[in-house]
Amino acid sequence: MPPRTTRPPTTESLLPPILDLLTSSPPNPYSAHQKALTTTARLVHSDHVDVALDILFATARELLKLGEAASGVELGVRMTQIMTEGDVAVDQKTLASLTQLLALTPPSGPWRKKLVDAAIRWTQVKGTCPTGDPGLHQYVGEMNYKDRLYPQAEAHLLASGKRDAAITLAEMMFDWCEKGVLDPSPYALRGTLPFLTHRPPSILPALTFLTTFLNLLSTSSTSSKIFITNLPSHTLSTPEIHLTTSPTLNFLQLALLTVQRAPAPGVSPVQARGMTGGVGREWESLVGRYRRISGLDGVLNHPEAVEVMDKIGQEVFLIPPRGGSGGGDLLQNLMGSFFGSGGSM
Repeated sequence: MPPRTTRPPTTESLLPPILDLLTSSPPNPYSAHQKALTTTARLVHSDHVDVALDILFATARELLKLGEAASGVELGVRMTQIMTEGDVAVDQKTLASLTQLLALTPPSGPWRKKLVDAAIRWTQVKGTCPTGDPGLHQYVGEMNYKDRLYPQAEAHLLASGKRDAAITLAEMMFDWCEKGVLDPSPYALRGTLPFLTHRPPSILPALTFLTTFLNLLSTSSTSSKIFITNLPSHTLSTPEIHLTTSPTLNFLQLALLTVQRAPAPGVSPVQARGMTGGVGREWESLVGRYRRISGLDGVLNHPEAVEVMDKIGQEVFLIPPRGGSGGGDLLQNLMGSFFGSGGSM
């Protein structure tokens, strides 16, 4: 007898029995969840990864539609684990599968964060950006902003670094400070300084954020209490400086202009400082002057803000570090200092 041929497994043959468990009366989500896990485990073991991913995605999607967040997210996380362990590239198709699942995951509870963390981790391993795919960060940030989860949205919009994400961040910070009713200074600081701690500094998103944020403030009912006049900056990137009643808003505009004149990559600290201290000396003078103007209780004198500005001095202007640096997660400390753990003033 000729040898018996074995047909390769297909999504069309394996998926319907699983989904039937969800369309039965009543639905049986537990059995569908378990059957999806056992079926895909065998598929991965036999090197049929694509079929396994199709089944996990389709089953997770239907579970989430039924409100079974825990089971749906578990299958979604398992999908990202297989993608991370296998040779699954970060592309539009794979990202679309994850964003579909994220869109169906409820914002309350731990499930969205669990799936987000797994998805970002996959893009860190398989993508080109060590902090995770910028487009995925932007999607998650916009989704959380829509759900008024401002602290969660902030972290992802900052991590994206894309121009559109910076615009969304400015719109969110404007809403968060109640359109200028609350002091906009800490919101502006949180949306600007993190971009400048990169090496090299991410000037475009920082400039986009601050320009958008100031433009929004200028249209608010509180604009007359904030804006005084406009001054020419004599630069192409920022034609005008908005002179305001806020030392912090004035400082941030001048800080962006100064950072654009920072030493080029590859320049040594000795070359950067030269005989007169170079641009680094201007940075130290700018920070010192506006810290004095801000006052002891001002935003620019918060210990975490001072530490971040010192970090910019070291990373961007190659200024030798001062003794007693606190270290740790500077940006996380900056956020917690101004808004507290709950993200409110």
